[in-house]
Amino acid sequence: MCTKVESQSKRESENEITEDEALLYDRQIRLWGVEAQRKLRNAKVLLIGLSAVGSEITKNLVLCGIDSLTVVDDQTVTIYDSLSHLFTQRALGENRGKASEANIKSLNPRVKVNTEQWNIAQMIDNRDKTLVDILRSVDVVCITNFDSQTILKLNTLYRELNNDNVKFYAVCTWGFFGYSFTDLGKNHKYIVEEVVQAEVEICDEPNMKKIKAEEQNKSFFEKNLSYVPFETFLSIKAGKAGVGITKRTNPGVVLSHILFKFYSKHNRYPSPSNRAQDVEELKSLQNEVVNELGVDEKMMSKLNKEEWWNNVFGEISPVCAIVGGVVGQDIIRAISAQDTPIKNLFLFDGLQCNGHIESLGK
Repeated sequence: MCTKVESQSKRESENEITEDEALLYDRQIRLWGVEAQRKLRNAKVLLIGLSAVGSEITKNLVLCGIDSLTVVDDQTVTIYDSLSHLFTQRALGENRGKASEANIKSLNPRVKVNTEQWNIAQMIDNRDKTLVDILRSVDVVCITNFDSQTILKLNTLYRELNNDNVKFYAVCTWGFFGYSFTDLGKNHKYIVEEVVQAEVEICDEPNMKKIKAEEQNKSFFEKNLSYVPFETFLSIKAGKAGVGITKRTNPGVVLSHILFKFYSKHNRYPSPSNRAQDVEELKSLQNEVVNELGVDEKMMSKLNKEEWWNNVFGEISPVCAIVGGVVGQDIIRAISAQDTPIKNLFLFDGLQCNGHIESLGK
């Protein structure tokens, strides 16, 4: 029978980085340190929706050495997946999660990978016990390419079950455009490193004279950020900076709302197989959403010049790689509690090849 001291010692031993792991993760340990790697090693992630951008996020997290990944996806592999997905090129008609499982495990056999074919929207509505238990046990929840209402319900339930102590990411790509929404709860604490240049006097040995030189001093500070729930993003209207849409707000915010509304009407995002009709619908929805949000229609002029409605179809590999890379890195920051995470909306425009961060909430 183990004593409390022995049990604690065993747990500490299990949490330590082994020599094999130190060799495997040597480059990243040099980048973010042993303590950050230890936190990653113990992190459990729930990924809902193994879309193309979801496969990029999966790759980044599995390679960095998290403890476990649970993938929930009830979709079958389509021809569009075969063009942009990392793991399902030769699996048309199969379940997307199951078809990806072996390839995901091959990236890093140390990571425990499990795939499920659950209907997540139904489970949320029913407050399914299995889902509730998972949401209470994981460290990160990431949902990709879902409709806004499912994201809203999941974010609300996740916050409720964990007293707002959450690490939640909602991500989607539409053709050349993409977004990610981050919710790290009401009080996310993290450590930042600040380097201060200081002027010091040193002795010039040949002449034995004191000369002035610069020295770098590193200091570490604990900071905290407060995040708003996904509901804030959905309910945003024209208003003051930080709490509403202003003329300086990136038009990607409005674009996201147009596409959310499209999904609510058609139960899908714009499809390449229905391009002509969807383009006309998107143009019509732009005027509707601009009026609902109370923003100046000139806000969309830049995107209109790009004819954004022709460029929001399917998932494009380079866009998924960029957005998935940004999100994967931010999840690593959130888990390790090192460096400043994104607060809290990342918007990507592949036509301009630029990313923009909008801070929602005070």
